[in-house]
Amino acid sequence: MVSPQRLTVLLTCAGALPFYLLQLPVFDEGARLFAFVAYGAVIAAFMAGTLWGLVQSAQRSSIAIAMLATSNVLALIAWGTVLMPAGRLALVLQAASFVGLLAADRFLASDALEKRWYFTLRLSVTLLVLFAYGLALVTFG
Repeated sequence: MVSPQRLTVLLTCAGALPFYLLQLPVFDEGARLFAFVAYGAVIAAFMAGTLWGLVQSAQRSSIAIAMLATSNVLALIAWGTVLMPAGRLALVLQAASFVGLLAADRFLASDALEKRWYFTLRLSVTLLVLFAYGLALVTFG
């Protein structure tokens, strides 16, 4: 049986793969760019949603309020990128959302609301995702 931690690591790493696969010239460039932005929005919104569960155990309501507001703003930014024409601005806004999500995770980890191994995983995968965004800006730019 796979432990929850191992499954989390596997699913998180697997979640980064489409950011690279969608850059392969298999389909039309416009379709790949749209799929990249759509996938990025889904993942950013999912990651923002994970903050909700983490802050429910916060002892200080100021942390919970700040994280709930942050998660909502970042999820709405991700959604907004799907509504705009797929292009550089959407890619940059999504990359910034992932940086913001990582900062929120860092804050939670420093307040012991998040496990150290999970933050290390988030840091590693976020760097992989940000590199994919850098490639996307070159590929689709």
